Amino acid sequence: MAASRQNWFDCAYLPARTAEMPNSRSEEIETVVRLLSDGSRTTFQSRYAKCDAIVARHFADGSEFLFALIRAAVEADVHQSNLINDAVSFLDEAHLARLAFLLQGEAKRGRDVDDLLSHIALQAPELFPDGVLATSYDFADWQQHADPRSPPICQHFVFEGGSPSDSPFPAHRNHPTWHLPTIYQPHTVGGIGSATCPICRQKLTHLVTLDDFGDPTISVPRLRIETCTSSLELTYYSHDAAGVPTPIAPFHSAYDFTSEPATRESTVRLAPTPQRWLRQSYGVSNSRQNLFRLGGLPSWVQGPQFPLVPGTNREMKFLLQFDSLAGFFWGSGGMLYVFWDEESRLTCHVPQYT
Repeated sequence: MAASRQNWFDCAYLPARTAEMPNSRSEEIETVVRLLSDGSRTTFQSRYAKCDAIVARHFADGSEFLFALIRAAVEADVHQSNLINDAVSFLDEAHLARLAFLLQGEAKRGRDVDDLLSHIALQAPELFPDGVLATSYDFADWQQHADPRSPPICQHFVFEGGSPSDSPFPAHRNHPTWHLPTIYQPHTVGGIGSATCPICRQKLTHLVTLDDFGDPTISVPRLRIETCTSSLELTYYSHDAAGVPTPIAPFHSAYDFTSEPATRESTVRLAPTPQRWLRQSYGVSNSRQNLFRLGGLPSWVQGPQFPLVPGTNREMKFLLQFDSLAGFFWGSGGMLYVFWDEESRLTCHVPQYT
């Protein structure tokens, strides 16, 4: 802990650049702040689109502009916007540390910067003392672990072509988690499954088949993961020696709905998840970050819900999670979490939604 605290102080007191930002960039920042300050509801979408276009021009040319923009938005009290929150994800480590120090000072002066602090805490908790992390709503799930600063490793499913959403906002399409470097062979997600739901009689939807990823460090069983997308209930599937699933009741409730079969197929590759993105909150990402993950810990929508193997007190192991994108849709928009038990060869699918 002493070492991490020392790193925090070393980073927090990085000297700011003395050279002024070029006039054109200063004018752009003034434009964004002015548009965000406009309270008119009738022109919100067009104003937001203009701001988003300005910010997107600076994603790839260093984070000095983005840091200056966030600071200006905080000073003008217009920082409570997805546009400003998303800009945090594109800061380099040095500017992220400077922003953490700046915001903690603003919080002590009574300014409400909790959303921005939560974004940074998830990406770099080493920049904060334990007391700050303890009060972060989005960091709450991580406090349950023995060492919340050291989460388990995971991999992201990275889609060919980037984000599978049709979001018009560049910050969403260009979020770093949609473009992590991949080094493994391609796999298919989506498509029609092999088994049939015994309740609605629809073919299951194929999520992904876990097999040889080309990396001996990824230890997962060979399983064909299929699910009934018309069920919003916790559901178990048994798997034979080849990994093929068979549905086990219960499946549907009176509140379930019949959805269109998710027949869309996409090509994905696994990418080792960098330290900065090991912790992801559903509330923070809200379909802006890539939450298609293998291993690690779940990004809960409604809070922890670890299932047990039926008839036992044995907790199942978290395997993967899929977001409501790429042809999948859980409830009114949410996540599907898949758990696995080696001894019983059961998977359990847990949907949560807003």
